[in-house]
Amino acid sequence: MRSSNQIALAVLTRYPRKACGLRTSFFIAKHFVVFIEVRLFYILAGYAALVLPGLCVMQWFSKNAVFFAVKTSLAAFLALYLALELNLDKPAWAVTTVLLASQLYSASTISKSVFRLLGTLLGGVFIFFIFPPTVQHPLLFCFCVSLWVSVCLYLSLHDRTPKSYIFMLAGYSAAIMGFPEVTTPLSITSTVISRIEEITLGIVCSSLVHALLFPVSMRSLLEQSVSLWYLNARKLCSDLLSGIPSDTSPERDDILIRMATNPQQVEVLITHCVYEGDAARRLIRLVSVQYQHLSYLIPTLTAIELRLQRLSALQITFPENVALTFQLFLQWLHDGEAVGETSGIQQTLSGCQQELNVTWQNGEMPTETWLLLTGLLERLTDFVRIAGAYQSVSGLVSDLSGDTTLARGKRTHRFFDKGLIRLSALTAFCATFGSCLLWMASGWRDGASAPVMAAILCSLLASVDTPLTSMKLFVRGVIVAIVISVIYVALLLPQATSFEALIICLAPGLMMLALMIARPSTNMIGLSVAIQIPGFIGLGHHLKPDLVLLINNAIASMAGVMFAVIVTAIMRNKRPSWTARRAVRQGLRELLRFIKETERNGSSLLGRQRFISLMLDKVNVVLPRLRLDPHPDMRSAGMLLKEVWLGVNSFDYYARHKALLQQYQLDSGQMFHELALFLKRRLKSLQTPPHADLQEELDLLLLILEQLAKSDERVLTPLFHLFSVRLYLFPQQAWPVATPRQVEIIARRRFIHTK
Repeated sequence: MRSSNQIALAVLTRYPRKACGLRTSFFIAKHFVVFIEVRLFYILAGYAALVLPGLCVMQWFSKNAVFFAVKTSLAAFLALYLALELNLDKPAWAVTTVLLASQLYSASTISKSVFRLLGTLLGGVFIFFIFPPTVQHPLLFCFCVSLWVSVCLYLSLHDRTPKSYIFMLAGYSAAIMGFPEVTTPLSITSTVISRIEEITLGIVCSSLVHALLFPVSMRSLLEQSVSLWYLNARKLCSDLLSGIPSDTSPERDDILIRMATNPQQVEVLITHCVYEGDAARRLIRLVSVQYQHLSYLIPTLTAIELRLQRLSALQITFPENVALTFQLFLQWLHDGEAVGETSGIQQTLSGCQQELNVTWQNGEMPTETWLLLTGLLERLTDFVRIAGAYQSVSGLVSDLSGDTTLARGKRTHRFFDKGLIRLSALTAFCATFGSCLLWMASGWRDGASAPVMAAILCSLLASVDTPLTSMKLFVRGVIVAIVISVIYVALLLPQATSFEALIICLAPGLMMLALMIARPSTNMIGLSVAIQIPGFIGLGHHLKPDLVLLINNAIASMAGVMFAVIVTAIMRNKRPSWTARRAVRQGLRELLRFIKETERNGSSLLGRQRFISLMLDKVNVVLPRLRLDPHPDMRSAGMLLKEVWLGVNSFDYYARHKALLQQYQLDSGQMFHELALFLKRRLKSLQTPPHADLQEELDLLLLILEQLAKSDERVLTPLFHLFSVRLYLFPQQAWPVATPRQVEIIARRRFIHTK
């Protein structure tokens, strides 16, 4: 940074005055520059005093956002000052790190800073190892770095938590450090070390400022997210019992979508909250237990809804004891203090089920009505268990007391679209290496920014379903960064003759940039601007604004961005419904595998739990995408909720009662064969309906079990589960009426059992 004396001397040298002596001219020039600094300070201060209060009145300038902007700007100036004092090579990297690592919450700032440092170290180590053997072959070096970007992106997409940032950053950090030094191989060591130093300085400044100055805790946000998850479920359950909403009810769909996105939000918050200390870690262990129970809310509520709709379609009036039980359930549900006490309502639901069983066995209630009401009460009991587990843990969360060592949940069963991940990694490789070929073929001296920007853009947006939409925002951000940089380089920075004047020049822009990053709707534009501006304006020790160099770098960056956009549009731009269909087909394969294991008695309770976890994770993937991008093929295909219950009820029917079924010589092999055949047909066409042979096999088994249940109460449970399988496959079909052939088969089997 040049001092006022140096600037004044430069002015004197360029514009000598013959009428004045050297000392007089130096005195006038020096005080003229100081006068400009003072005037510039008062102009910018007055501008801030007039404009910023008006902006804060705007709706999206919240209190937290303004505090975040102030702290981020302070951390950026601190990092810039220390980088200059420590004589680091590229202070612009430290400022960029502050802008990218800063988050609204102190814990997320620290966690992202740690992940960024680890990613930078990993990328630097790769460059150290790959540069010596490939330094004489620039094309081979570019190929290796592009392949590294692709591999790191592939690994990062296998982690849906913020920790994926480590591998993603390791990929494009290698591009940032390696590509600009292809023509100057002797400086690669200093570049890598400088990058690590600058990143470390930036994250230390950002973490300290956000952690020490008005830190914003994330613990309350984690508790609030889990509470809203349960409250949404409670509201939907109340609405279902009070008045049945239709499948296309906007409010019902909104609640289901929010509940489907809650697991991912909670996982992200848990990842960040680890960095808030011991109390937060205890909270995380408790919330993990809540997470496990609340994950079952969506299938439980949809099962309640299906039975209520079927009862309404059949115009079945609730018996008096069932209606009274529903009233008591709603009273329990609406009483917030009593929700944690579940023993009373569980006894009420269980007693009503026993009364229904006696009524049916006495022949006073049709079989289908009995099964529907029994299933409804069973699902309400499941809801009570979930609510009780949630509330019991919630009490511990409030006071953070008690033994929490057992409340550790691991979410290991996750759905990953391997094909989409490979396609995203291939797209990043093609965009990065293609930009390298364009750079080399054109002989562009400053064209290294093109592959760097291509690697960054493809990595940042690899997890988005339709990346072109976000890429358009990124392009707008780059354009905004170019315009702002030109204004700074051409007009403002030449007037900044001291570090204080530089701060005055940069403060309004950094404040606005931080406010954009804090707002979700402008976050992408803000990040794209933050990536570009410090490098464009050339923050360094000898601040020499160069408009020609800026325009050259801007053209290179825009070329890389546009190349990435074109490659992504050709290879990777998939609609959300495309991803949802692939998830549904993967869910059908999982169901088919589980059905076959159940038939061979190869599955277990652990396998049942694994199946449920995998399917529910796919449900959370499918639900938001179908709402965002409805597709005709998916309307009849459903959202994998029916498939979850098909697998569970098939296991509970056969695996849990195999000895009892063998005692009565009931062969379910043909039914499982027809069910597997139906699933294979659905894999080819999602709209394929269940075929008649499958219904016939189910009806035959149901009629046999119905006769056996009247004399053996043990058969009631497998009858209930098999009816649930038929209900999900044929929801509009009434209870079967035995055909002459079925009557003959039933009589023969009863005779065999009697004999």
